[in-house]
Amino acid sequence: MASESTPMLPTAATQAPASSRRRRQLLLGAGLVAIVTVLVISLAGSGSVSDGVDKIHSIVTGDDAPAFTPTVTFPADDNGRRDLLKYCEEKTITQYLNQFEVNGGGSFEQRYFVCGQQFFNAENGTIFFYNGNEADVLLYLNNTGLMWENAEEFNALLVFAEHRYFGKSVPFGDKVLDHLQYLSSAQALADFAVLINTLKDELQADVPVIGFGGSYGGMLGTWLRLKYPQVVDGVIAGSAPVLHFVNDPDHPVDSEAYMRIVTFDMSEEAGSSPNCIPNVRKASETITKLGKTEEGRKTIASALRLCDSAPLDTEDDIVNIIGAALGAYGTLAMGNYPYPTAYMTSGEVNLPAYPVRAACEHLAPDFGNDDAALLNALRESYGLFYNATGKETCYFAAADPSDSNQTLAEDIKGNFWGYIECSELYMPMGTDGVHDVFPAQPANATQDSANCEAAWGVPLRPNWAVTQYGGLKAIRASSNIVFSNGNYDPWSGTGVLEDVSDSVVYLPIEGGAHHLDLFFSHPMDPPSVTKARETEKKHIRKWIKEFYADKAKRTASQ
Repeated sequence: MASESTPMLPTAATQAPASSRRRRQLLLGAGLVAIVTVLVISLAGSGSVSDGVDKIHSIVTGDDAPAFTPTVTFPADDNGRRDLLKYCEEKTITQYLNQFEVNGGGSFEQRYFVCGQQFFNAENGTIFFYNGNEADVLLYLNNTGLMWENAEEFNALLVFAEHRYFGKSVPFGDKVLDHLQYLSSAQALADFAVLINTLKDELQADVPVIGFGGSYGGMLGTWLRLKYPQVVDGVIAGSAPVLHFVNDPDHPVDSEAYMRIVTFDMSEEAGSSPNCIPNVRKASETITKLGKTEEGRKTIASALRLCDSAPLDTEDDIVNIIGAALGAYGTLAMGNYPYPTAYMTSGEVNLPAYPVRAACEHLAPDFGNDDAALLNALRESYGLFYNATGKETCYFAAADPSDSNQTLAEDIKGNFWGYIECSELYMPMGTDGVHDVFPAQPANATQDSANCEAAWGVPLRPNWAVTQYGGLKAIRASSNIVFSNGNYDPWSGTGVLEDVSDSVVYLPIEGGAHHLDLFFSHPMDPPSVTKARETEKKHIRKWIKEFYADKAKRTASQ
């Protein structure tokens, strides 16, 4: 399984050495998903569900619709995994490389999965469409339980579309790095629109399309509704930081919100040890102090179990080590889920329930003046994520310049979020060291632009996201979008946090981490997420009802 990383430009305070960064790729670094043989299920072979149009229930009901009891469920195994591919068919569609050029400039094959055909009815059904984000689409297919658990009730066909340049939808093979000009959110949105229209033509089905997406996928879902409202009838946008862009006249960006919420997750108010934040601050101060002498640097290297190649000679090296160590909390906060899950570890191993609390337990004692004990505890704390597999022998190895072939291989697998952020979707990150637990470092567009030039050969385009998608003003002019945000999720700080209109609404989730509402139901879910899913279903039902009412009017007037 791929994992979802924190999409931000690395600065001195937040950049881990390459070996650690690769484990933190946006759950979204996609090439780590195993290639799985897809099992195609035929409608005739499914004996567990109704198979005739006349047997499919009506879904055009009011908000007071009675509770629906599904006949098909998707239980997880003891490790929380599900075998969902048996309900799916893997397909591809030929797409233009450039959707906005007359001849398209060539083509590539976009992968998508069609699932749950046994639920679908072309007469009164629905298409649930997941617009894939920056990972292999199997990640979302296997985890977006909100779609699976409600497919039968809404007679829905499930479609999981892969984002160009990720997973198996990568053009140009091993030459892909020479052709990144075709990678953009706008091109991806056009791909989705073309795919939806093609599917409806093939199915001969005039049915509503409900979009789903989390994180960047939620942003894409929002923009799909803005740009192609005739294609998608409503969108559930989970944990979508659509307001994390500079120069929005209606909503100045809060570049420090992410790390501020990470710090909240580490607080007693969020269930963590009351000593966690003070001890993390003290550990940072201790590393800075010890870093001034050779003997102190030896203590740091030993206590933090640094790899021999980890640079520790300059003041910047010390800052980078602190940033790398504390960077674990940024990812753990995204995955601060109420039950064990492998979502944040590339599917390798489950993290514990509420992993921020678990990490903070290592920092619960009062260490007094014992610097070594404090740093040992910090190592155990960040090791909960960085060494979740128990296989790491040291931390924060320096990048190997000779490792270019491995780096290229990882990039080809789909590690292109950095290019997207540099070329069009700049999301600045900063810390103030007061309201967060990290070393103070304000967002720095100049440095970020230099990083973009060095990494991708493109200059930063800080204003393009708002120019292209309109910011808050465009969202106000839209309709039929639910923005769900959990207060444990660091990305919630730059999401939509209030109702914009009657149909563009904010759905708060107390105790929710990164798009928890999109996952499968779990016995350990907080009541807030259960309630949120019911609210999302009410909006979906309303959008479907509106579609069919409008369709009936069109038919009557013909």
